[in-house]
Amino acid sequence: MDNYQFFLKADVDEYVGEWIAVCEEKIVSHGKDAKKVYEEAKLKCPKKRPLLTRVPDKEAMIF
Repeated sequence: MDNYQFFLKADVDEYVGEWIAVCEEKIVSHGKDAKKVYEEAKLKCPKKRPLLTRVPDKEAMIF
């Protein structure tokens, strides 16, 4: 499974409205500032490219 597939199946309820970084099928960083989240993820996974995505609000409709 890749990072995107992990994100699709992960329980991310506690991160609603935040940015998360996924690396090696783990959430390695989260927060309100995308740049800080990505930088922290790169420190934890220096040889990988983490997936950075925002967890949508509960009311958001995704097509």
